[in-house]
Amino acid sequence: MKSIKIIALAVFVLLVGISSAEAQQNQNRGKNMNRAAVETMTSEQKQLIQEQRDRIKEKRELFRASLTESQLAIFDNNDLTRQERHDALMKSLTETQKALMQEHRLSVQESKQAFRNSMTAEQRQQIRSRMQMNRETQGSGEMRETVREQRRQRMHNNGGN
Repeated sequence: MKSIKIIALAVFVLLVGISSAEAQQNQNRGKNMNRAAVETMTSEQKQLIQEQRDRIKEKRELFRASLTESQLAIFDNNDLTRQERHDALMKSLTETQKALMQEHRLSVQESKQAFRNSMTAEQRQQIRSRMQMNRETQGSGEMRETVREQRRQRMHNNGGN
């Protein structure tokens, strides 16, 4: 009886170790793929991305500065769910603030389109193959969690900006 418990424990530890190693490999594979994508970008593409990030930061700061005290209170209220905060904030926005948001959306869309237009056929193929590999290796729930984790990591690395 004691030997069965030891064997069962050994098998359990082995399975947990293997699944942890596989998860680590999947996570590292994604990082290496992102690194490879950045390495294949031209300097103009890197500059486009950096300019887009700077514009997004600037617009975010401008929008945040336009919020009133009551809007900031809604924005910072952790008692509400994210959706409730969003809904309440959207109802309280002025026409000027709504126009700022629309302008920001259009600016981001234009930047994305400019980047897409600058991509080579090889870069497009790399993106397609990465997406295909992600579909094959991860379920949709896992992929969403991976994306969330990458965003959290990016936010942490960028100091919350």
